[in-house]
Amino acid sequence: MATYKGIQGYSVQKLSSDPTASEAIGQLWYNSDTGKFKIGTAGAGAWATSDSINTGRDNMASSVMSPTALSIIAGGNAPPGMQNATETYNGSAWSTSPATLNTARRDPAGLGETNTAFIAAGGGSSPTVSVSVCESYNGSTWTEVNNLNTVKAGVQPGGAGTSTAGLLAGGDSPGNLNQSESWNGTCWTEGNNINTARESGGKFGTQTAALFGAGYTTTYVAVTETWNGSSWTEVNNLNTARAWLAATGTTTAGLIYGGDTPPDTTKTEAWDGTSWTEVGDLATTIHSQGGTGGSGTGALSIGGKAYTTVVEEWAVPNAIKTFTSS
Repeated sequence: MATYKGIQGYSVQKLSSDPTASEAIGQLWYNSDTGKFKIGTAGAGAWATSDSINTGRDNMASSVMSPTALSIIAGGNAPPGMQNATETYNGSAWSTSPATLNTARRDPAGLGETNTAFIAAGGGSSPTVSVSVCESYNGSTWTEVNNLNTVKAGVQPGGAGTSTAGLLAGGDSPGNLNQSESWNGTCWTEGNNINTARESGGKFGTQTAALFGAGYTTTYVAVTETWNGSSWTEVNNLNTARAWLAATGTTTAGLIYGGDTPPDTTKTEAWDGTSWTEVGDLATTIHSQGGTGGSGTGALSIGGKAYTTVVEEWAVPNAIKTFTSS
């Protein structure tokens, strides 16, 4: 009979106590205290209502890190017009910062790794005027830094990467754009173009390993492209074409959720590095919400159409199970 060591090339690890459920996902071990084999599993995932933001808005810059307690939104659109307000999340409540964007705008992109290190880039200062303005937030103050090379809106809610190593792609100038630009903490540099020019799609990952899915050309598209640090490659499409959505994750484990198809949708799709699979729906149909931006793997759906204050959080129930065989 084949043994685990014979198949895998190494023995099952022996532990005197179980790791945490989040640490154990995908791992098999022998618990020497209980005399049982254990395995770490991840559930299907679901959305649940979270803490509301203070000012309802749509089309804001955002960055949702992991854990989601380190989250930030800035700018956006709500009556009577373009917003400059900033809110940060501490895991139990959203707080309005006394610091406001120097340029109020809708549709900026967010890049950040904490709620005290955040970039808001591009956007629209009116319904018809796009900007190249880039601002940096340090937890207390917004400071204008070097502009994007191309004036653009339609890059909301975020890009890929961090406040010192970020990536944006696509947008609206007006007119769909195919440019991608990378940020090194000081300036923006143009890189190779995406294959399908579009605005308002979902971007996540890092500056050198990113994904751009869905968006709007003259119609809603399901196109997905991955970035390897030098070029964009088309890969498997989403199941549902959409734009004005939110997205989060890495190039091997990501989510795209909500958006306009039209009509607005609750659908969430998970990316495993190869293909998209429909998973648990949002509770509320929504588009133009905040979600991610930057390098986070936490997932929030923040605000959105009709200037709602509603926030939903994605959770994957992890568990440790005793391994049995028959």
